[in-house]
Amino acid sequence: MPNSILIPTDGSEYAENASEVGFDLAERMGATVHALAVGDVNLTEVSSVGGGPPRTKDDVTKIAAKWADELTASAEARGLEAEAVVRSGTPADEIVEYATEIDADMIVIGTAGRSGFERRILGSVTDKVVRTAPLPVVTVRPDGSVDAA
Repeated sequence: MPNSILIPTDGSEYAENASEVGFDLAERMGATVHALAVGDVNLTEVSSVGGGPPRTKDDVTKIAAKWADELTASAEARGLEAEAVVRSGTPADEIVEYATEIDADMIVIGTAGRSGFERRILGSVTDKVVRTAPLPVVTVRPDGSVDAA
């Protein structure tokens, strides 16, 4: 089976930093990039007084599709073979499930740089992926430095 690298994206600068590292690795390995964006169904339940209406599953999935398409276009602009993948669900679970389905060689994912109380309260998609993925996970910090788990 050809080499494959899964690069999840949430449209953030952290995901963009991780994608650059992932693209470099894909070039070296001759790997296909799988650009995965997850429409976070947990966000469909969020609403605030005075804010806009809660988002639907379709809303979050359309946003995720845009992120996956943008990441795929960036990979292809570097001459890489890339595939845009969109899922709906809980991001960490969907990332690990998809990586397992395609038998990815690794996941390259960004971190948001949270620590302490904020991280415990907000949780972390990256932390859960690192803890549950049955394959290597390369994490890219906000400053662009790389860790491997």
